[in-house]
Amino acid sequence: MGAKIVIVGAGVAGLVAAQHCEEAGFSTILLEASDRIGGRLKTDVVEGFHLDRGFQVLLSEYDEVRHYLNLGELKVQKFGIGAWVFDKKKAFKVSDPLRDPSQMWPMIASPVGSLLDKWRLWRLTNYLKGQAKADLFKGKQQSTLSYLQEWGFSQKMIEQFFRPFFGGIFLENELKTDAAMFRFVFQQFSKGHALLPAEGIAAIPQQLFSKLRNTELRLNTKVSKIEGHELQLAAGDKMYFDKVIVATEPSKIIPALVSEPQVFNGTFNLYFEVNRPPVDGPYLALLSDPYNPINSFCVPSEVCKSLAPPGKHLLSVSLKSGIAAGDVSAKKVVAALKSLPGLADLELKELAAYHIPKSLPQVSELKYNVPFTQTALNDEIFLAGDYLLNASLDAAMRSGRLATEAMLASI
Repeated sequence: MGAKIVIVGAGVAGLVAAQHCEEAGFSTILLEASDRIGGRLKTDVVEGFHLDRGFQVLLSEYDEVRHYLNLGELKVQKFGIGAWVFDKKKAFKVSDPLRDPSQMWPMIASPVGSLLDKWRLWRLTNYLKGQAKADLFKGKQQSTLSYLQEWGFSQKMIEQFFRPFFGGIFLENELKTDAAMFRFVFQQFSKGHALLPAEGIAAIPQQLFSKLRNTELRLNTKVSKIEGHELQLAAGDKMYFDKVIVATEPSKIIPALVSEPQVFNGTFNLYFEVNRPPVDGPYLALLSDPYNPINSFCVPSEVCKSLAPPGKHLLSVSLKSGIAAGDVSAKKVVAALKSLPGLADLELKELAAYHIPKSLPQVSELKYNVPFTQTALNDEIFLAGDYLLNASLDAAMRSGRLATEAMLASI
């Protein structure tokens, strides 16, 4: 087995592809343009706090997560089931009584939506939990907002819960993301748990990389173009390959795809050290006020104590979509937080602010899975990335496996 296999991109898709290449008996060269592995899964350590670049969670129900990751070794901790909702005057809890029967009456009494909304939420939850994952991607194309309206949810329920919760997941608050993605994500949340690794989200690619034995990693090695059987490197060198798996944005380096650039949703995420947790427990907090620049916030150190130094509290704040770096200062975010009910005495120290324009790919034709042959651009070039399926960690891992299967079938 002397074929020279190169993988471009050391994100999750590239790391899974390298693992399958090794399992098939091949050594690979893994090229990464940045100074670290992980792609969009990166964590910085600032003053002892672990800060993920963009608020991210790991969903326990993802099939590929169960296959490729050892959650025990990641020392994951769970978010609580439910969320806090803040409006201008009060804060209240939203829970799932199907998961926690003790929350039945508190949920009925909650001011989120109407009693009819809660019945519809129960019906939707039961319906989606019973669907096969692949079937969630079938049906007509429509926006998430249209889908929720067809189910009869009131505007109040959409504004108080669905828009801030799923706006934070899709990184767009108009809820124009295809309803197939909503169905998939809603099912994963309703059946499993949102998790945080004890050392931050970057522990995921680090665990995948730790399994590799015959892969040569080259960091700070940017590929500028692929022509024939050669990779042209930004440094001016060239590298020959027999097969290449492109686990990064292909339109940047494959001339035939230049006219098909990938479009992304971005995010603006800030971190603060705070004197106390602004909400009780390991829960996400949603803001229903459309005029507040904040979409949601949480205290990661209430989920995983190890994400903050002993005795300290870490606050993660995500802004609404469409806000660019510079449009809202940390000072304004602090003022917006302190204006919320019960938070006037909150003391905040800014730790970092991340504006990430390429956080999630926009996928026009969502899929759960495809035949591996669809990842082959030709007999030498194979594509991997969540943009081929749907914007999720699950899809990124699956795409790495599919690209490797296609590549191995061509040898």
